[in-house]
Amino acid sequence: MKTNLYMKLSVLLVLLLISTSFVFNQIIKPSSLQAFSDGSVITIKFNTESELNVEKFYIERRQGTDGAFIRIASLNPKGPSLYEYIDQTAFKSSANIYQYQIRVTFSNGNVDEVVGPITVSHSVNSVKRTWGSIKAMFR
Repeated sequence: MKTNLYMKLSVLLVLLLISTSFVFNQIIKPSSLQAFSDGSVITIKFNTESELNVEKFYIERRQGTDGAFIRIASLNPKGPSLYEYIDQTAFKSSANIYQYQIRVTFSNGNVDEVVGPITVSHSVNSVKRTWGSIKAMFR
């Protein structure tokens, strides 16, 4: 009887430790992920609390709310801080809705952490889209 009780307590303790370490090892605060459009570009912002063993932050985007995310940028960790990425390629598409997510990869082999998606409405008129394409040719 005591052995059964000890087994249950030890399993409970292990589960508690695992869940606690998951909560406290969160790299990006999900509530800090923001994205907004100014009609020309889309700005993505997020805060990190800890960057222990972080190798890269990958910004991923998809058009609409279905389909696979495509990696559009990578950011090197610089210590807990505010990160900002400006997506200047969104004007090339006629899509009005984009979704973004941040994928965190680790140097110690831990499973990637994904934060998001966050949805952004982005309307670019055809004049801005054409002018943006012309400018991009000369960059």
